[in-house]
Amino acid sequence: MGSKTETLQKGLQSALRENVIPTVVCEEEEQQKRRESVLELNGYIVQETIGNGAFSNVKRAFSKSLNHPVAIKIISKQKATKDVLEKFLPREIELVRNLKHANLIRFHECIETTLRFYIIMQYAENGSLLQLIRKEKYLPEERAKSFFSQLISAVEYIHGMGVVHRDIKCENIVFDKSFTLKLIDFGFARGNMQPVLAGGKIKPVLSKTFCGSHAYASPEILKSVPYQPQLSDIWAVGVVLYTMVIGRLPFSNEANVNVLIKQVSAGPKFPKDRSISDECKNLIQKILRPVNARITIEEMRRQPWLTENDSGYDDMGIEKRYDKKMKLDNSSSDSSDGSTRVTINNPGCSASPGHRD
Repeated sequence: MGSKTETLQKGLQSALRENVIPTVVCEEEEQQKRRESVLELNGYIVQETIGNGAFSNVKRAFSKSLNHPVAIKIISKQKATKDVLEKFLPREIELVRNLKHANLIRFHECIETTLRFYIIMQYAENGSLLQLIRKEKYLPEERAKSFFSQLISAVEYIHGMGVVHRDIKCENIVFDKSFTLKLIDFGFARGNMQPVLAGGKIKPVLSKTFCGSHAYASPEILKSVPYQPQLSDIWAVGVVLYTMVIGRLPFSNEANVNVLIKQVSAGPKFPKDRSISDECKNLIQKILRPVNARITIEEMRRQPWLTENDSGYDDMGIEKRYDKKMKLDNSSSDSSDGSTRVTINNPGCSASPGHRD
C-alpha cells in the first residue's frame, strides 16, 4: 500500500513539473512578444541584446523612420529600485532631451508602458574607449589629444548648461561610425547646478552624493565631504587622459576608501616603460591634484599640449593618412558586430552620510 502511495505521489509531482515549467516558459515568451510588439508598433525592428544589467538591458534595433540602427535601453519597472524610477531615471530623461552637442550621444525618444521604460538613442557602431584601449594597449599621444579635446568640449558644454555628469569613465565614452567621440550614460547626472548668488557672492552648488566608480573618484568624493561636481568631472577626465596614454588606470578600483585616498593624495605615477611628453605629463598632473589647485577646462585649452601645431589626426582621432589602420578591429571587440557593450549595473550612487541627491 505504501509503495502504491509513493508511486502516486511521484506521478503527481512529475505531472506538476511537466505542466508548470512549460507554463512559465510560455509566459516569458509571451512577455517577450508583448515587449517587442510595443517597439514594433513604434517602428523599431528589435535585434540582438548588446548589454545586460540588474534591472535593464540594451538592444540593438533598426528604426524604420530614421532608416538606421539605434540602441534601446529597456528598464524594468518591477526590477528597478524606487530611487531609480522616481529620481534618477526621470532626471536622466529630462536632461538628455535638452542636451545637444556633437560629442554627446543623441537621444531620440522615450516610450513608457505599464511595465517598462524604453529609451531610444543613437547607436555607437565603433564601441567604447575602454575596448579601444584594450585592443591598442595605449593610444599615441596625438590620437589621445584629439579624443581628449572632444571629451572636454562635451564636458564644457554640459557644465555650461548647468549639468554635471558624475560618472565620466572610459566605459561611458563611445564612438560612432565616423569615430566621433560620444559621452554617454547620464544616469547619475544632475541639472540646475549653475553657481548661485548668495550673500552678494557667487557660490557653487555642492553635491553630497558619491556617484560612479572608485577609480575615477576625486579626493573630495572619497573623503565624503560636500564637493563641487564640476571639479570632480574634471578630475575624471584627467583619469581618462592618463588611461589613454599609459594604458592603465592611475589609481586602483580598490573598495577600501582609505587606501584610495592615500593613492590619490600621492598623485599619479608614470611608469618607466611608457614614454610620454613632458607637456602631456604636466597637463595630467595639473588635473589630478587637490581641488583648490585643480585646473579648469578653460585653462586646459591654454596648455602647451593642447595648443601645439597640427597633430596629423583629424577631429575624430583618425590618422589622416592611415585612417583604416587606426580604426577599431570589430573582431576583437566584446561583440561580434563591434557594438558597444553597455555596463548598466554600475556601482552606482551612494550618499554621503544620511544624504542622497
